[in-house]
Amino acid sequence: MIFSIIIFIITLLVLVVIHEFGHFIMAKRFGIKVEEFGFGIPPRAWGKKIGETIYSINWLPFGGFVRLLGEDETNKKVLQNPRSFAHQNIYKRILVVIAGVVMNLVLAWVIFYSVIIYQNFRIIYPTLEQAVFIGHVEKDFPAEREGIKVGDKILKVDEKEVKEFDDARNFIREKKGEPVTLLVTDSEGRNPKQVTVVPKKINEGEYLIGVGFSPLAIKEYRTSAEKLFSGITYSADLTRFTFLGLGKLARDLLSADFKTASQSVSGPVGLAGASVEILGGGVQNLPIYAWFTGVISLTLAIFNVLPIPALDGGRLLFLVIEAVTKRKVKEEIESMVHQIGFIILIALALLITYSDIRKRLP
Repeated sequence: MIFSIIIFIITLLVLVVIHEFGHFIMAKRFGIKVEEFGFGIPPRAWGKKIGETIYSINWLPFGGFVRLLGEDETNKKVLQNPRSFAHQNIYKRILVVIAGVVMNLVLAWVIFYSVIIYQNFRIIYPTLEQAVFIGHVEKDFPAEREGIKVGDKILKVDEKEVKEFDDARNFIREKKGEPVTLLVTDSEGRNPKQVTVVPKKINEGEYLIGVGFSPLAIKEYRTSAEKLFSGITYSADLTRFTFLGLGKLARDLLSADFKTASQSVSGPVGLAGASVEILGGGVQNLPIYAWFTGVISLTLAIFNVLPIPALDGGRLLFLVIEAVTKRKVKEEIESMVHQIGFIILIALALLITYSDIRKRLP
């Protein structure tokens, strides 16, 4: 368990460093002074100055930061420094701000491509609700001949609703070789169709249709075009489901269903717990852990680009306003907004951490 937690901490460190390295390298590219490169959120636990930059580890392990000269600064002398962030033209500042998001997005693409190719162009597909899916289709069995595919969702077997994972298997066994009619859809519940399958006799009293059931949806990329763009399209699918999940979270909060809402969000503690469970399965679960890492990297990219104060998206919003209006928002106002946003984010992070701990207590 301790080893798994250490691996997760290293994974999180790598993801944060890659994100912040995007800001760092782009700032260096434009000659902007980087005052601090930090992992975690202050107060500072350790720091060392190398060249003109302090490299620090901070006590609160929620993300990281790159502090640039002239960022969130109101001192006119600093703002007019040619090496300050504020002194750069609007396009350079935008590139510096979005560089971290781009790094996390590209990393997610690389990881997803690697996992998809390793698993013969198959990967776990996101869903909002629990269901029973086709995880494997055997060659030369009735299910394959009737067009049942990996990723199909099983809704009914002979008009009996499939609610539990073992329902579909048990309903088919009860037929003892007689034809069964399955109501299936794609993984998102679209394109329903009825398929009648005659189970194949394997041994005395044993009949199979030739599928493996899974509690997780599986996406299979079949054509050359699908395979070529699989890592990118998969990231797009995950992004879409992330926003659908955020919409559901908002509805739960508005309806005061805080218990359900808390179950749908996780912070570092919850993610650490999930990583322990995955890595506890041994070496064979490494592709799943790689997928898990890709999901975290993509999630970092998504949430950092949202127009939330103190995050990259909040800074990007002020830059877009400046680009459109040709007028810069007053430094005092922007700084105050980011400071308030920072306090709110810390409070939310602590609340989510408390919720994660509560969920793991007996």
